[in-house]
Amino acid sequence: MTAVKILLEITKNLFDHVKSGLPKEEREPYIERLNELLDQRQAVMDKLPSVYSDEEHRMGKMIVKLNEAFEPMLMRQFEEIKHNLTLMKKKKEKNVQYANPYQAFSLDGMYFDKKN
Repeated sequence: MTAVKILLEITKNLFDHVKSGLPKEEREPYIERLNELLDQRQAVMDKLPSVYSDEEHRMGKMIVKLNEAFEPMLMRQFEEIKHNLTLMKKKKEKNVQYANPYQAFSLDGMYFDKKN
């Protein structure tokens, strides 16, 4: 099997995986599979030949179309994950602040006026 055909199959699998959508719960298996597919795809891309046949050009066009189709979905999923991580970080900071509200204050009783 040629490298281009393998790349096409991996790209189709990646497209199907991204198209299935980001699950609300248990995201780690989804992300692990996504990383696995991306790593496989990159390994095959590194082995691509410099000269292609007509059939490989046709498959290459299909790969580009699939890539253009799933890349925006993948970016939206990435942004959603990034947003969720930011929210979790803020919640964690608020929980720590709520658990010990005087942590950031001086314990010697000094008061600093913030007015100039």
